[in-house]
Amino acid sequence: MIRKCRRLVILLAFLVAVPRLARPCSSFAFPNKGFLVFGANYDNRFAPGLMFINKRHVRKAGWEAGTTGKVAAWTSRFGSLTISCAGYQFAWGGMNEAGLAFSTMLLSETRTPAPDPRPPLAGAFWWQYILDTCATIEDLKKAAAGVRLADTQDHYLVCDRTGACAAIECLDGTLVIHDGKNLPVRALANAPYRGCLDRLTDKKPVMTDPYHSFNRFSRMAGRISKFKDGSAGAAVEYAFGLLADVAAGTQTRWGFVCDTGNRVFYLKSYANPKTRFIDLKTIDFSCDRPAAMLDAHADLGGDISAAFREYSHDAVLSHMIKALAYFRPDVPADTVRIVLVLLEGFSCEPAKK
Repeated sequence: MIRKCRRLVILLAFLVAVPRLARPCSSFAFPNKGFLVFGANYDNRFAPGLMFINKRHVRKAGWEAGTTGKVAAWTSRFGSLTISCAGYQFAWGGMNEAGLAFSTMLLSETRTPAPDPRPPLAGAFWWQYILDTCATIEDLKKAAAGVRLADTQDHYLVCDRTGACAAIECLDGTLVIHDGKNLPVRALANAPYRGCLDRLTDKKPVMTDPYHSFNRFSRMAGRISKFKDGSAGAAVEYAFGLLADVAAGTQTRWGFVCDTGNRVFYLKSYANPKTRFIDLKTIDFSCDRPAAMLDAHADLGGDISAAFREYSHDAVLSHMIKALAYFRPDVPADTVRIVLVLLEGFSCEPAKK
């Protein structure tokens, strides 16, 4: 039974890493008064989304083992806010209370590392692990060295509160982390980072399609370099303007902006264009509090920090079954029921005496 559950979890984790019929997602970051403003669009035909408040001091574990038989296990050091089209514990984007923010984008050239002694975690679950345990890009690099990123077709942009960023890709079976001098432009679309940067540097003609990755990367590069320090409100407004410029029309299901300095998460969606925000500084991430969630398209506006409601097994199950039907219709719905019970089984670390 345990072996069967592990296989089902691996299968579900893989399906949530494959955004079928994806449209062009985009992410970027630019500095404002010593901190970074991070923006991202999620573009896909699949529209439902949920936000989750993830707690500190929760013991978690993977199910798939490395070649030595060891599985990943950790306790969440930080609370986080995540947004997902897949479901509970599968982070598609978000920010933790330390100000580490990230987003996911499809990359068809992705080739993940082959099995090795490190325990593997599938893409969206790997990112929950990173948000749980890392405050900075340096933390991430150390964490990535010990746990293998597996079962993904995506690449990622991630930034921390200190101003450091990284583009993370799996190319030719190797995890590649572009950061520091190797990341002169803090932007990412749906082509390998190096290819976009080389094309920008060589000033090659733009592609005909305005939503082509090279075009979006070029527009983001130009606009993020032009922003001058201003108020937090002005920076967030500028970021949403840039997200609108690289959006895929009605296929852009949501765009979010993270003010990493103030640790505030802003959101707009196709179903609710009003600007909403969650102030992570006001969220109680204590493990003894119930897990909380909110529909990403809820008809709300302004500060929605207190709008989250207690986690609902039925609501999450319904959402994940819809995601399964879209991303992997060949997989039976009973798979989700088994997997969700396992994910909901993570418990609080006992208090130290």
